[in-house]
Amino acid sequence: MHKIEVVVQADCLRGVSEALRRAKIGSYRASDVTVFEPAKPDDGSYRGARYALGRERVKLELVVAENEVEPAVEAIRGGIEAFGKCESELVVMPIDGFVRRTSA
Repeated sequence: MHKIEVVVQADCLRGVSEALRRAKIGSYRASDVTVFEPAKPDDGSYRGARYALGRERVKLELVVAENEVEPAVEAIRGGIEAFGKCESELVVMPIDGFVRRTSA
């Protein structure tokens, strides 16, 4: 099994979601994240008050079987490329085990 994490611009989420659905990849978790880059500080001001700006992103997390890794990665890449210019980060990690618990 592998865990796939991808961080994309919120605008790209629909394309990636549709591509995963077409590839028949099961469920995934989506979380809002903010990316801060110290090398490129983004400062803003509103009515004289200064504040730091982060870049809003969405993080998708999937746990897939060995035979679904390549189709999932290709679907994600295709969904990102279909959007056009979209910043993204993609990580694939092997995992030894996975436990899903539900409470009744």
